[in-house]
Amino acid sequence: MNRSQRAQIFRQRVHEVLQDRGINRSQLADRSGIDRSTISLLLSDAHLRLPTGHVAAQIATALGVTTDWLLGLTADRLVATELLRQSLELAETTGFGPDDHTQRWMIEFQDAKIRNVPVSLPELMKTDRVMQLEYAKNPDRSVSQAKDDSAAQLANMRLPGRDVEFAMPWQSVAQLTQRAGVWAQLTTKEAQRQLAHMADLCQELYPATRLHLFDLTHHYSAGISVYGQRRAVVYVGSGYLVFHTTEHIAFLTRQFDTLVKSAVVRSDEVHQWLRAQVSEVRA
Repeated sequence: MNRSQRAQIFRQRVHEVLQDRGINRSQLADRSGIDRSTISLLLSDAHLRLPTGHVAAQIATALGVTTDWLLGLTADRLVATELLRQSLELAETTGFGPDDHTQRWMIEFQDAKIRNVPVSLPELMKTDRVMQLEYAKNPDRSVSQAKDDSAAQLANMRLPGRDVEFAMPWQSVAQLTQRAGVWAQLTTKEAQRQLAHMADLCQELYPATRLHLFDLTHHYSAGISVYGQRRAVVYVGSGYLVFHTTEHIAFLTRQFDTLVKSAVVRSDEVHQWLRAQVSEVRA
C-alpha cells in the first residue's frame, strides 16, 4: 500500500466515525486539540495528506479508535480497553456450582455443542441426596431449586439434537466410592445410589450425552464450559470468567479435547465402569 492509498483510507475512516457518532469537523478539532485548518486539510477531497504520528494519535484518541485502524494497519477499530471489555466479562456468584448464570447459558446455547468439566459431578446426574448435601448452605440456590434445575436439564438432554460432553477425573468417582472428602456424609447406600444413577444415565443418554473420565495425575483442568464457538467460561469459585473471542474459545476447546483424547475411561464404556464401582463403595 503506497502513501496515497493510506492517506485515502485515513480520510475515509475518519469520515466514517464522524458520521457514526454525529461529530462534525469543528467538534473533532476541539476534542483532539488539533487546529481546525489541519483537520480540514487532512479531510479535504482535493488533496490526500497523511497526518504526523502525533496528529494521528490525537485524532484516534478523540474518536475512541486505534491509530492502526485509522491508518489501515488493522481491521479492528476498537481500542484495547474496549476489546478487553467485549472479549471478557465477569459473572459473580456467591454459591457453589451451577447458578442462574449457568442455567441461562444452558438455555441460550442449547442448540450448540456443549463441553463441560464440572467442579463436582455433572449436575443433571446428581441424586436428590447429593444435591441436598451440596446445596444445603448455598446462598444463591436452594435445594429445591437445584433439584428443579437438574430435572429441567435432564429433560432437555432427552430432546432430539442435543450434543453434550462432560470430562471429569476418575479420581472424583474414586473419592465417592471411598466416601471421602465432600462425600463423607453419604451413607454406603447413598453413595451406591449415586453411582448407579450416573451409570443409568450415561447408558440411556449416550451418544448424545457423553461422559469421559481422565487421569488427574496426568492432566488437570479447572471447571470450564464451552458453548459451541460462541462462549467459553472458567469457574473460579467466586464467579466466572466469560470469554467471547475466537482465540479464547479455541484455547479452552483444545483443553477439553485433550482431556477427551487422554481419557482412561471412554464415554462408551463409562456406564459399565461406574456399575463396577457400586460394589466397591466403602462401608
